[in-house]
Amino acid sequence: MAVDTVVEALAAQAIEHRKRMAEPDVERWSRRAFVDWLGVSLGGSAGLPAQALLAGLLPATGPSRIMGSTERVAPSVAAMVNGAAAHTQELDDIYAPGLYHPGAPTVAAALAEADRIDTSVGRLLRAIAIGYEVGCRVAADLGPTHYAHWHTTGTAGALGSAAAVADLHDADIPTFANALSLAATMCGGLQQTFRSDAEGKPMHAGAAAQAGVVAAAAAAGGLSGARNVLEGPAGLAVATGTDTNWQISRAAWDQASAIERITVKPYQCCGHAFAPIDAALSLRDRVRGHIVDEIVVETYSAAVAVAGIAEPVSLAERRFSIAHLVSAALTHHPAEPFDPGIEPDAMLRALTRRVRLVVDSEIDGRFPARRGARVSVSVNGERFSADVPDRSGSPEQPLDDEQLAAKFVTASGLGAAQAADLLDRLAVTEPSRPVHTLDLG
Repeated sequence: MAVDTVVEALAAQAIEHRKRMAEPDVERWSRRAFVDWLGVSLGGSAGLPAQALLAGLLPATGPSRIMGSTERVAPSVAAMVNGAAAHTQELDDIYAPGLYHPGAPTVAAALAEADRIDTSVGRLLRAIAIGYEVGCRVAADLGPTHYAHWHTTGTAGALGSAAAVADLHDADIPTFANALSLAATMCGGLQQTFRSDAEGKPMHAGAAAQAGVVAAAAAAGGLSGARNVLEGPAGLAVATGTDTNWQISRAAWDQASAIERITVKPYQCCGHAFAPIDAALSLRDRVRGHIVDEIVVETYSAAVAVAGIAEPVSLAERRFSIAHLVSAALTHHPAEPFDPGIEPDAMLRALTRRVRLVVDSEIDGRFPARRGARVSVSVNGERFSADVPDRSGSPEQPLDDEQLAAKFVTASGLGAAQAADLLDRLAVTEPSRPVHTLDLG
């Protein structure tokens, strides 16, 4: 068939590269993504979003598991609850060029459907890689103009989720394209939700996962979508103020896969604050015990817009406040785990008020592919500075397998012994093993 629209181009590339996405090198990255998702979703399962959803949606029955629970529900419900859980702790992974959290919606949708059809672990991992590729490409094309008002995890995440589910069914190009199109018309997620003291942000990831499951099911059942839903005169780009020609989504998949270029979060807070935190932690020994006159954080404009809360009140606001996070990092004791959401005392509040955020044109010019910051601290007439061009956890400064395992232990809340046992079992799981036999904690 002729490939004319963006969703058709994505579908054609996904089908052409199915074998590549099942190769050992890509499978390794998919396993890492799955492990990271599992840890943060287990930890987030006890949070309010997941618990509120379960309270409102149960009783229900079905084949798909809920993380941290013995409940089995319909795939669309499991995708919603697990997707929200994975985004609750602000620890889920990031695709920097797309300002996007791919794992929370994509893996939630893929696992929910994999449970239903009882496919193999290898097929699940392939679907995850394809879902990441599609979602990340769409997110990168949507870019900063979209992110100014929309949460890309809720928009591109729906297409990534639909791609993963469509791949599990070996969908052909028309069916795959229809799944993407239908997911696009179901997507959403407003920035205002997390620029205020609200608790609905994880719902963006959950709704994207659910939209992907439902859209792929509808397409498999024969429902068609508008093939030009992304680039059309009333399509997603125009509707969300996006300035794009969809070049990335239309391009051939001849580069390293997107799942190999993911940022794994090292801190439990907004990713825009990672580089400032890294810089502040490197300066803490120089300034500890002294009176700080001023802290200047130079970074990119989106970081200031999203995480520029000057005097946070709630835990949610502290996780989106560079001022608080830098101040907490400067006063952090190295013998203790860094707690981004620490309850501030009078000293920490006073220090937070001395933080000034500045948009640096050079750092801003490297955004969104690279996320950097420069922190300068004035103490007793001296000025100490640290420049971090790439935040920790990024492809340029990645977490190794040991650090990823340590994060899993902390994020999952399982306890060291149980978490280590689960990680060991997942590491040796054969690709041919049925998904339903996996004990996921």
